[in-house]
Formats: sequence, C-alpha cells, structure tokens
Amino acid sequence: MSNSKLSVKEGNMPNKNQVATENIDKGRRRFGKAGVATPILMTLASQPAFGWGGGMQCLSNMMSGNLSDPNRGDCDLGWSPGGWCHPVGQINGMDTISAWTSAGFDYGVYNPVGTGCSPQNSNKPDCYTGGSTISMMPAGINADGFSGDTTLREIICKTAGGGSDTRHCITAYLNASLPGINYILTQQQVIDLCNGTIPVPGGISLRSFLDTTWQ
Repeated sequence: MSNSKLSVKEGNMPNKNQVATENIDKGRRRFGKAGVATPILMTLASQPAFGWGGGMQCLSNMMSGNLSDPNRGDCDLGWSPGGWCHPVGQINGMDTISAWTSAGFDYGVYNPVGTGCSPQNSNKPDCYTGGSTISMMPAGINADGFSGDTTLREIICKTAGGGSDTRHCITAYLNASLPGINYILTQQQVIDLCNGTIPVPGGISLRSFLDTTWQ
C-alpha cells in the first residue's frame, strides 16, 4: 500500500478529541429528550399515597389534582376510633370527653355503680352511661343501620374489629367537627363518602380510606 493511500485513510479517521466531543453532544441530546418527560414522571412517582405527606392534603385538593399546585391547603390527620373511645385519653390537647363536647356531642356520664367500675376505673368506656346517640348524627352516617337510640360511644367502642362502616363514619365526623384542626375531610364530605355520593378515592374500601385520615 502506498504512502499516499495510507495518508488519505488516516486523514478520514476522526481524532480522539472529535470522538469525545461527539459522545458528549450525543449524551446531551439524549438527556435533553429525556428531560421533557422526566420531571413529570418524577413528580408523579414522588406523590405520597393520596397526595398526603408531611403537610396533609385536603380531600378537595386531592380530588381536583395537585400537580399544577401541590401546595394548595394543608390539612390535619384526625384521631382514630380508639382515640375517641378512650375516656381519659387526649385529643387535640384536651381530654377525650372535653373533645367530644367541643365537637358538639356528649360522650356520656361516668357511673361507678357498674361491675368493675369505681372512681379509679374511669378509663373504662363501659362505666359510662347516656351520651349522644346515632340519631343525633346527620343522615348517611349510620351506614350499618344501628338503632337510633344506640349511643355513639357504644358504636365506636364496641364494634372494633367488627367491620362497621358506621364506626368509621362517626369517627370521621367527630374529627371534622372538632375545632382547632383542619381535618382532611369536611363534615359534608364525610356524609357524602358514607352515603355513597362521593366515590371512595383509590378504589379501596371506605374503612381502609378513612384509616388513612387519622393518626
């Protein structure tokens, strides 16, 4: 092979600097194309369950979508059925019975006459009598059709593990009625979820959804 032919072929071969530059340019083009979709995908993937994170998002914001404005209104988790049941517990910085009163309902009156009840056993829900009944709740909360004279305390405290939608609906309504917190659901949203007007978000059961709205 002549030197002239060899020199022509060598002249057509890119040098190391050209190869490096082309690789960088190709990498930039690939990154640029990926960058169009990546922020959206990362935003979607980073959304916590139901759009709630450190600052809880309200149901109305979640239902309307939050990608355009993820900071629209923060809401608070409420208290569980167990929290509202325990008569000497704490709810939002006050004792449980006072929290019931603040929410507009009556837990009941301590009665030490019952079996196992005495002044030192005021922490037992069974030692209380009277109190607000399910008939005092808005229509739609009584999803399981309890008798109208059944107390809210009985439903919350005695149906644990029994799969009662009413128990969860009462709890959610108490949270929505409690001053001083901005619960994830409004009173009307609780009613609408419990009577089926609003579909349960996430395609899960009503109880499973409400479980995510309290501490």
